[in-house]
Amino acid sequence: MDFSQMMTLKGALDSISQAHPKLPPFIQGVRSKGFEEGQEIAVAVRYPDGTEYKCGIRVQASDLAALETLKSLKP
Repeated sequence: MDFSQMMTLKGALDSISQAHPKLPPFIQGVRSKGFEEGQEIAVAVRYPDGTEYKCGIRVQASDLAALETLKSLKP
């Protein structure tokens, strides 16, 4: 990622943080505690027309191994 792309990314993240001030502390909290086997992750998306999509997973050892692999990759 070059400098210009990094500045574009920073601008986008700053914009999201300003529009949704609860999001950064939420992400920081989850990141600081980390992930562990047996943890449940649930996501719900609701559209203005009432349509809703939900998904939930329970973290497995293989998920943690995949995350460690991703973290070890350098851009």
